Amino acid sequence: MAAKQSKLKPGLRAKVLLLILILISIVIFSIGFFVLNQQTQILRENVLKNAEGEAASLTYLGARALLDQDDLALFDSLQLASKTTGFVYGTILNADTKNPAAKIYVEPYDKEEKVLSNIWQNASKDLWEQFKKKETKEIIKKQFPYPEKAKINIDVFHQAVYHPFIKPNPPLLGIVQIAFSDEFIQKTVEKNRNALVYTGLLFWGIGILGALLLSHFIVKPIKQLSEGAKIVGEGNLDYKVTVKSKDELGMLADQFNQMTTGLKQAKEAEAEQLVLDEQIKQAQEIQQGMNPQEFLKTDKYEVKGFMRAAKGVGGDYYDFQELDNNRLAVLISDVSGKSISASLVMVLIKTVVSTYLKLFKFTRGDKIITAINKVMCAESHIDKFATIMMCVYDSNDRSLEFTNGGHGPIFLYRARQKVCTVTKLSGLPMGIDEDNEYGLSKLELEPEDMVVFYTDGITEARNLKEAEFGLDKLRKKIIEYAPFNAKEIVDKLIVDLDTFSEGAPQHDDMTLVVLKTL
Repeated sequence: MAAKQSKLKPGLRAKVLLLILILISIVIFSIGFFVLNQQTQILRENVLKNAEGEAASLTYLGARALLDQDDLALFDSLQLASKTTGFVYGTILNADTKNPAAKIYVEPYDKEEKVLSNIWQNASKDLWEQFKKKETKEIIKKQFPYPEKAKINIDVFHQAVYHPFIKPNPPLLGIVQIAFSDEFIQKTVEKNRNALVYTGLLFWGIGILGALLLSHFIVKPIKQLSEGAKIVGEGNLDYKVTVKSKDELGMLADQFNQMTTGLKQAKEAEAEQLVLDEQIKQAQEIQQGMNPQEFLKTDKYEVKGFMRAAKGVGGDYYDFQELDNNRLAVLISDVSGKSISASLVMVLIKTVVSTYLKLFKFTRGDKIITAINKVMCAESHIDKFATIMMCVYDSNDRSLEFTNGGHGPIFLYRARQKVCTVTKLSGLPMGIDEDNEYGLSKLELEPEDMVVFYTDGITEARNLKEAEFGLDKLRKKIIEYAPFNAKEIVDKLIVDLDTFSEGAPQHDDMTLVVLKTL
């Protein structure tokens, strides 16, 4: 890891340096290209304007001088034109002889008279007939490479000289021809190009220095953050990064430190949660053990129950216990709320019920529920209430004695009529009124009849569209599965509930008990 980190620092600095130098180079190149291009264009436009001006002036003066055969005047006019920047040579050609009536060459081109003579002769060769056919004041430009100097071009400008007093169709007196070289343009551009190169090198030096300083200020805090991430990654969540800058990197360092603090707290919370999850798992196993898991089947009846908590442990509780004289006690209870607090109240209810049934051999449901209600109301720290339905089935006469402590209705299936009805008995939930007295009801059952106990987590089970399973669907399923035994009925109903929920989170404890007579 140390070797990798040692390569990271120069690598990052090199990237910053290279990026800045590329940006500087692009700026300098763009500005240089634009400036040189603009300058070249301006210089060429100036040459054209100067040529047009000098040609017009020479044309006017040349017409009088040619008529008067005043060679001195022609030479003086050419002498004035030769002062123009870039001027190479000038001549006024006589229409009769097609030779110069006057001419002038400037230094250093005056030593190349032979070369220049070839140029003016070639330049004017095909213009005589053109100017004679039709009067024109147009200036014609021709360009020739200068043989003695590489990359140097000579721009030759021509304008016809007509008789000033004969109109129309004046006779052609001659041709004004002046030549300009672009050598001075190239020298000027080259000089400025060199100046831009020196300026670019200066800015490059400044850019390198600035890039080194900038990369130092950027890379140093990033390196500190990188080292901090490595230390934190090794497990030291107490490590803090120290970046003194108040810019974005400083803010990033603060957020990094906050992150490590949060990670430490999360790790501690995770450890606590693991302990809590283990405790809840153990509590869940204990709670499941409190509910009868077996399928109880005799020659008189069969009973099976199911309970699934919404949050590990819950407040739902069911029980069935065989009593003397071929009797069976069945009960279902639902404590308000969920999780651990509800499960503790559930344990209290089971304790009281088991005490009466097993220790006192007392089986009257109304008295047992009354006792539980008094215990819950007497304990001021219990801020919950609970519903309960307790039944005692006597298989000798097929009677079912039951008491309702605020629980929902139970389903009664009559095998002979193949109908499923709701059996209700009013009652107040436990834990509300200490002086409340609970009633006792009784009904007669026949072979293959069935009693189904459930909590609201069954009928209120929801799918992803928030639709509830409902009482009506539960009633229809009970009728459909009536031919099966109690265990098969419970299993099939649970499969239906899971299929209906479509994987939606369980929002309440689910408990189901089926008692079937034989």
